[in-house]
Amino acid sequence: MEGNLRQRQMLLEKAGPDRDVQRMLWDACSRDILYFVNMFCWTYDPRKPNPKIPFITYEFQDNALLCLTESLPHRTDDGTDFKGHDILIEKSRDMGASWMCLTLFFWGWLFRPMQSYLMVSRKESLVDGAADSLFGHIDFLIKGVPTWMRPQMTRNKLKLINLDNGSKIEGESTNDNIGRGGRRGAMLIDEFAAFDGGGWDTLSATADTSNCRIFNSTPCGTGNAFYAQRQKGTPRLRLHWPDHPEKGEGLYHDSEGRPRSPWYDAEVVRRAHPVEIATQLDIDYQGSAYPFFPPETLRELKRDYCREPSHIGSLYVQPGYEPHFEENDVGEFRIWCALDEEGNPPSDRDYVVGCDVSQGTGASDSAICVGDRLSGEKVAELCTNQLSANKFAELAVSICRMFSGPGGRGAFLIWEATGPGRTFGKTVIDDCHYSNIYYMTDERSVRKKQSDRPGWFSTGDGKKDLLNDYRNTLVTREFINPSDRALTQAGEFIYLPNGKIEHSGSVNSIDPTDRGDNHGDVVIADALCAKVLRRAVQKPQRETQGPPLMSMAWRQRVRHEADAHAEEW
Repeated sequence: MEGNLRQRQMLLEKAGPDRDVQRMLWDACSRDILYFVNMFCWTYDPRKPNPKIPFITYEFQDNALLCLTESLPHRTDDGTDFKGHDILIEKSRDMGASWMCLTLFFWGWLFRPMQSYLMVSRKESLVDGAADSLFGHIDFLIKGVPTWMRPQMTRNKLKLINLDNGSKIEGESTNDNIGRGGRRGAMLIDEFAAFDGGGWDTLSATADTSNCRIFNSTPCGTGNAFYAQRQKGTPRLRLHWPDHPEKGEGLYHDSEGRPRSPWYDAEVVRRAHPVEIATQLDIDYQGSAYPFFPPETLRELKRDYCREPSHIGSLYVQPGYEPHFEENDVGEFRIWCALDEEGNPPSDRDYVVGCDVSQGTGASDSAICVGDRLSGEKVAELCTNQLSANKFAELAVSICRMFSGPGGRGAFLIWEATGPGRTFGKTVIDDCHYSNIYYMTDERSVRKKQSDRPGWFSTGDGKKDLLNDYRNTLVTREFINPSDRALTQAGEFIYLPNGKIEHSGSVNSIDPTDRGDNHGDVVIADALCAKVLRRAVQKPQRETQGPPLMSMAWRQRVRHEADAHAEEW
């Protein structure tokens, strides 16, 4: 790296005010993308102490860049016009594939007149938004080249135009009109395997947009358009971790002939689940659809703990949000604990109620889980897809009053507060005036300080952490779930290569709440309940140590005890 930096500095100093040197370097860069990248391009890695890093290509990246360049429309050495072709990049994580694709577009935009490139991803924020978006990378590349190399340009949302040569780079998210704004010289379709609906609509919509579509992705199972393009025989770039000199250092093969290295061995230990290893490292299409909850564990739990509910019926909300339970064969409320003659559960137990809230339009369920703090067992479950968020909140408060516990305070209530959960929380607090509720805490901080935000928010990796914790409580039997429906639903969760944990039924579903995961609602309610139940196990309290002998506090305590003794007499 030091040698490369010295050479870059030398070129910049020579070019300085010398127009002839500038033209010479411009010509060299326009003819050779590798020279341009290694002398004038930078990348960004926030994991490094100095995140701005010179883009110094490895041999596998040289080959990849040249292969990508050849896939673009261009004039060949014999003077004929090549229309370009589709190309598929299957990769391990962190191989620099996105940087290479974006640098390719930047190079074409800078040195080739009248080019038109389109960048596509699942969400607009991934295309143009934060610094790590596609356009954020392009902006970073522009800032890295010397001022004499930068053209006159306009930069608007989702659009960059080179005013000197007429070339442009535009961006889109997946929508019904994707790619219909005209022909493009090339398209980047980033993390294609993770597209909603398997990417089939995007594949169809872009068929006539460009002859050169770059499908860039880690694998995500076999039921998607990315895998179909691979099987179809689309020209393919394979960027596997052993190709990387740092990751492949000390390369060896295990007894089954699979490549390993010290880096790989450490990553296997660090990563949470076999599906993550399959997707992020191994380019394993079959393994990338591996269930999130271990199937063997779920089978054992069903065998050992699942049973028919003790009571099934309907719960009606009375004035003051008081509950009225009626047993029947078709009700939505399932109870696994004993009820007295008046339909009340044991009052000497402390209960937790976890809720996942939907819009109530029939597309997905709102779910309630009731857990017993003492036993760590789920004692009740309710699912409905017909109640609005506010009506569901009233029902949840009524269940909290039914499972009131010692002193009649009511069960402790936790719910997912995003989306329709906002309406749910407002109803619980403002209309029902229920106060025994969960407030968001910063789980990643040492102090785990409680905020003033009621409910649990699935921000960042929150839902991933929640489900990871829930999986652990099932494996360790800290949470006992007698519901066959709930455990069956848990078995339908899969681990996606984009870092999400998602219910498999949500891939092709449409929900007016506009959430990505529209199924698996019982599991989320269970996980929230288990999250609180885990905290019920308290460490034994040490006996309070009294004040030091003969201290002022000791004297005051002795005097207080003497006065109290005198009053008894």
